[in-house]
Amino acid sequence: MKKSIFFATIAVAVVLAGCNKNNDTQESAVNPDEIRVETVLPTRATQTTFEAGDRMGLFAVEYDGDTVAPLQIAGNYINNEPMTYDGTEWHAPRTLYWSTKACDFYGIYPYIQLGAVDDVLFDIVADQNSARTADALGGYEASDLLWAKAEHAEKADGAVHLQFRHMMSRLVVKVAKGPKFEGKIPDDITAHIYNTATTAKVNYVKGSLEKYIFSDNRTITMRKVDNETFDAIVVPQFIERSTPLVEITMGGIAYLLEYSMTFRPGYCHTLTLTLNTSPDQEKIEIAIDGEIENW
Repeated sequence: MKKSIFFATIAVAVVLAGCNKNNDTQESAVNPDEIRVETVLPTRATQTTFEAGDRMGLFAVEYDGDTVAPLQIAGNYINNEPMTYDGTEWHAPRTLYWSTKACDFYGIYPYIQLGAVDDVLFDIVADQNSARTADALGGYEASDLLWAKAEHAEKADGAVHLQFRHMMSRLVVKVAKGPKFEGKIPDDITAHIYNTATTAKVNYVKGSLEKYIFSDNRTITMRKVDNETFDAIVVPQFIERSTPLVEITMGGIAYLLEYSMTFRPGYCHTLTLTLNTSPDQEKIEIAIDGEIENW
């Protein structure tokens, strides 16, 4: 999945209860009883958008007067409908129509078969440099949990507007050559995050999550964007300084970086590592600068 602001349209054929995502450019061909859904991705991400083959889950719950039904695993107006993106529009396996009542809509990406909607365990992928295949997302994309909610949407609105946000944290490691660094950064450079809890407890009703207290600590292989940029999805948590946080490996040598950090939900944390070669060229001095921003 790619990021940066993106409006996607969902043209869904409709049959029974339903809701879907659309922003159809051929509005004259749209049945007004069908649900069009405009999706917006967070503005600060990985400069990508939804890709063909991406799947999300769509829920809808109805209002009774001013009271909306609670989101449940079943019995909603729409129950975790699997929506597939074809590169232009989202499609459901069945056709979806507007309810005669207003609805709250929930979107969850990536699509997950759920047994509950609160206190759900979600595992990020340890190897986030693994590539996407025809049948599965890459490790980074599969870990990037997105959530959206649109309140009191109805047919008269013309469309459901779902603005997604990131539930996890993101760590970006930038590698910079300092004034004393000689040569180029080798192509075999890799980056890992150590001793990190990889399981979160998620509440899809509220759109919140926290570290699962019984989560195992694992090593995350960061996604390699290029020789100077790595990133990874991280479960929100606090990492002690006494614990090695990041390992950079290049030329067969590993460099462990100790750094304390509080990973916050929905925030991107950036570490810039400035590499300087010592006069004897036998070791590398590393200066670290950190920053945090909304993601």
